[in-house]
Parts: sequence; structure tokens; C-alpha cells
Amino acid sequence: MTATIYPYLTFQNAKEAMAYYEQDFGAKITYHQSLSKDQAESLGLPIDQLNQTTLRGEFMIAGQKIICADATMSNPQASTLISIILDFEDDREAAQGLFDRLAQSDNQRVTVPFGDWIANDLMGQIVDKYGITWLICASKES
Repeated sequence: MTATIYPYLTFQNAKEAMAYYEQDFGAKITYHQSLSKDQAESLGLPIDQLNQTTLRGEFMIAGQKIICADATMSNPQASTLISIILDFEDDREAAQGLFDRLAQSDNQRVTVPFGDWIANDLMGQIVDKYGITWLICASKES
């Protein structure tokens, strides 16, 4: 038995979050579905701006699919229990380029500078504006 694991992120406003990842991470938004009027009403949410809601959104970062949605029951909280690793394997330049791009923005906080942290691998860590920790990795041998 096999399965694919996708990060599933919940935001106060997932549409706004996808725009942030598109701008700062170079993400490509691949899918967006708003809540229907009936869904919004059943959750007790206003129906006057349904196009700003997200029942399901998908975007790609470095070829990896990430799924997201609006938090409809409460304000989502960041967790340090889960981090997302982007492993560029043998593409050290791509890893370094993304890390440098993120490190230069005020929207992220570098918690580990990009460098030789793991045996035979390079790694850097940032926390994005939503409190999600990203580890960006590559092999030293590229």
C-alpha cells in the first residue's frame, strides 16, 4: 500500500496566503475553489464575499503540491511540531537561490543560515509570516 503525503495548511485567509507564497516563494497557484453560498451559511459565515473564501486551494513550490483552506471554525495557530522540508537534492544553486530570496524579505525570519549543518548536506531554515517552518536543503555534492 502506498500513499502520497501533501502538506495541508489552514489559514485565516487562504487566498491571501496563496498570494503571499506566490510572491515570496515563487509558488504557482494551480487551483482555487471558494465556499458555496450553502457552505458559508451552514458555517455561519457571511456570504457577501464568497470569492475571497477558500474551500480548497492548491499551489506548487519547487514542484511540490501544497493544499490549503480557510480555517472556518477558529483562528488557526502555528505549530512547531511540523516543518516542511524542500529538498533540492543535487540542485544546490536552486536551494541557495530560494533561501537567499526568502532571507532578503522582511516577511520571513531566518532561524538557521544556509550552510553545512547536516552530514553531506546543506540546509537553511526560515519561519514564514504564518509561523510555518521551512527547511531548505541540498546535497553538498552538486
